[in-house]
Amino acid sequence: MPHRAYIGIGTNLGDRIANVERALDAVERLGKMLARSSLYRTQPWGKTDQPWFANLAVVIETDLAPHALLERLQGIERDLGRTPAERWGPRAIDLDLLLYDDLTIDEPDLQVPHPRLYQRAFVLVPLAEIDDRFEALRDALHESERAGVARLERESVTVMPDERLPAVGERVRALAEFLVGSDAVRVRIARGEDDVEVSVKPKAALDSSSPEPAPSAAAAQRVDAIKADLVGIFHLGRPMPVEGELVDSERELGYIEALGIRTPVNSLGAGRLVSVAAADGAPVEYGQPLFLVARTR
Repeated sequence: MPHRAYIGIGTNLGDRIANVERALDAVERLGKMLARSSLYRTQPWGKTDQPWFANLAVVIETDLAPHALLERLQGIERDLGRTPAERWGPRAIDLDLLLYDDLTIDEPDLQVPHPRLYQRAFVLVPLAEIDDRFEALRDALHESERAGVARLERESVTVMPDERLPAVGERVRALAEFLVGSDAVRVRIARGEDDVEVSVKPKAALDSSSPEPAPSAAAAQRVDAIKADLVGIFHLGRPMPVEGELVDSERELGYIEALGIRTPVNSLGAGRLVSVAAADGAPVEYGQPLFLVARTR
């Protein structure tokens, strides 16, 4: 006799849309797909300093017993690149067995219904879309929790190329060019394990006969990298920001478009625009620098 199983699908690494589509293809081989929710853009839960997620829920009719279904779901995760990682941390794919018929299972390796199902907007919102039994639970969530879940109107996009940051040598050269034309004495950009710092001696130190004093520490500047916080297509703002111009603290320098959603990219403080690091209309990855802005310390 077939059983009805509800499965949650989530991902926040790499090409999230492609990850979801591959997971759906694999889940459909476990039984008959009865319903699937829309795709949702959701805020991270448990550990917030990570990329946003793409989530949806499906219900299938399957002949697999609960433990056998769980093993198959875990196998799909491995096949799609899931590796052991910190709890609630980033993951290429996450397949949760949320419900199985009306069973209650409480065992070390399997708990059904999923123990945190009723706390998570990113689960309840998609579930309520495909099963009205969950509407009351969804509506009982705090408004701030529901606000972190937004439907993605378009469910597929062109797969973007794997854009990489410029080589370290190129970044050093760009930093050096900036130093030559500025009053800064040291510039440092850190990203992940990369840490690039370029410095010059004050002009007064190079020319001992110069009556001008060496720049004070108060005149030193730092350069902030404003980075993409999601994958999408980058667009420069209008009027278009120009390298070298002064920007105010709330200037919208551009925006990222992903699945019909426009996410602004702001200056995050006043400063001088050193570099536009991404081209207008180009695909960008999470964490990719878009602008370099010099701030006076």
